[in-house]
Amino acid sequence: MCYSMSKMPVLFVGHGSPMNAIEDNDYTRAWRKIAERIPKPEVILSVSAHWYTRGTKIMNEENPKTIYDMYGFPKELYEVSYNTAGSPSVAKVSKGLISRETKYDNSWSIS
Repeated sequence: MCYSMSKMPVLFVGHGSPMNAIEDNDYTRAWRKIAERIPKPEVILSVSAHWYTRGTKIMNEENPKTIYDMYGFPKELYEVSYNTAGSPSVAKVSKGLISRETKYDNSWSIS
């Protein structure tokens, strides 16, 4: 499978406060406007510097789980679930584009 970057705009979206998942504010309304203006993506590549690991790791699960790595927020926030299909083929392409040693890791554990 080949993915072309020319089909879709490339966006960097910092999540801001986790509360944006349940609030209606200028930030979340701007996200909705962006979603209305671009085609529905086939895949979304999420890159995070929030997880502390030794080395560079990529998840390649077909059905990744929602990870709640935050504490002290309202119960309503922990009920938000983003259950989406993973893409092992995009993970493989992504892994090949990284210039350092990279391992597949779906454990979400510190190692």
